[in-house]
Amino acid sequence: MVHPNDCIVFTWFERDRQNVRLETPNGRVIFDLWDEEVTHAIEDGYLPTLRRPRSSDADWKECAISYAWAKGLL
Repeated sequence: MVHPNDCIVFTWFERDRQNVRLETPNGRVIFDLWDEEVTHAIEDGYLPTLRRPRSSDADWKECAISYAWAKGLL
């Protein structure tokens, strides 16, 4: 079992596209949310609405891990 702190978060936001993905260090995808899925996770309070215009992947890590725990993925 992978330790949550070892997980890697990847994010991509561009105009009308958005992606948040959480992976293990060896590349196993824990979740991969796109577009409306990201919007729903934000609206449901699992993922943040970040205030900085160009947030880093690290800014999303804690909430992505919380999302994975809440959904039973970790």
